[in-house]
Amino acid sequence: MIDYKTLQTICNKNNTISHKVIDEFLLYYSAQNDKTDREADKRLAPYRHITSQFQKSWVNMIKAQYIAHKIFKKDGLINKYLKHSAVKNLREDEIRFLEQQAEYPWRFSFSMIINRPEEHFYEMEDVFSGDEFLLYSPGISDYLKTQGVTLCFNLIAYNGSCWQTYGPIAVYQSFEPDDIFFFATELHPTENFEYDEDITEDIEDNPVPYMMLLCGANYPLTFHKKDQIVQVISEFDQDTFNTKGLDKKFRIEYNDEIYRISLKQWDNHPHFAKAFYDETKKVLLLTALTDRGYSALVNALNNCGYDLPEEPDIRVNLTMLTTAETILKRDIVLSNYDHLFEQETSQEDQERLDKINKLLGLVMPDINAGKEPDIESYARQADIDPEIARDVIEQVMKKFGNIGE
Repeated sequence: MIDYKTLQTICNKNNTISHKVIDEFLLYYSAQNDKTDREADKRLAPYRHITSQFQKSWVNMIKAQYIAHKIFKKDGLINKYLKHSAVKNLREDEIRFLEQQAEYPWRFSFSMIINRPEEHFYEMEDVFSGDEFLLYSPGISDYLKTQGVTLCFNLIAYNGSCWQTYGPIAVYQSFEPDDIFFFATELHPTENFEYDEDITEDIEDNPVPYMMLLCGANYPLTFHKKDQIVQVISEFDQDTFNTKGLDKKFRIEYNDEIYRISLKQWDNHPHFAKAFYDETKKVLLLTALTDRGYSALVNALNNCGYDLPEEPDIRVNLTMLTTAETILKRDIVLSNYDHLFEQETSQEDQERLDKINKLLGLVMPDINAGKEPDIESYARQADIDPEIARDVIEQVMKKFGNIGE
């Protein structure tokens, strides 16, 4: 049985010696001898648009974390420093501390909490290696007091008994393992990440882009009732495409050598389950905004003679799409076909739509607050017939009044 009281004493002692040896000496020593501070600045430079949002103290902690990782990672600088006279002149217990760090390399870990056996202690699972480890982290405990945590990203070090974090603690409310994989592929669009080890190696080579995910840490998961809103998408090579029999379950449209087949009862909010077939590229693209919508789409196509796998190519939270676009400073387009089927809106229809949008803008605060809206007053303000306004508001309250429940 683990003696957590004794273990916490070990962790606190480790923190004390780490602060003195690493924070007050080795980081500066490394910057002076190997210019690791300049290397950190160079790595951070492409992300000034992100770091400018952080407090200066956080940016400094990120730099310190980068340098510490450079020193203590596998085959890191610590192996060279242990031979230097300045390090050899440290106290005996401080040298033993550094030798232990060299024996157990530090690493960055995307991990999930699987158990909390004691205050500040967490049983974690690395989402890419599958390794389980015991982590001591009062910082994670502080976050859990106010928010949910789906995933953590930390630089972790072994103290001989358990692991501890070093530097900024990143905890995410809405990022999941697939989101990190997606970010890696967008970060390196010309490389082929096939295995989890590829992601781990990329992080060890340059953790800075992954550190920038902090800018999306506070985004919550998005739900419509019980359905999580996620972009689910797959692409299949398909030499031929036969629409025979599909019209029973799908609405079929055609434009500019592209078929759009929309799954009936699943092609509207929140699922938007649709498939596209490109006759030129001979590609079948499946898209949906919920897991259930994607599964329904795959099953419906398979019932029509296809043999498509249940597992999608991409499953990414919309929060990660937004965060990745912000970090990488570019739009990420997962489907190029929907715009071919957009209908032009007449001026009269546009004016009617503008009035309805104005009405919705007036009424939604009342609906969200659980108040009965003053329909006649809002109808006059939006210049809409009161009966039409009543119908619109009743539909909105019926369809969207329970969003988030």
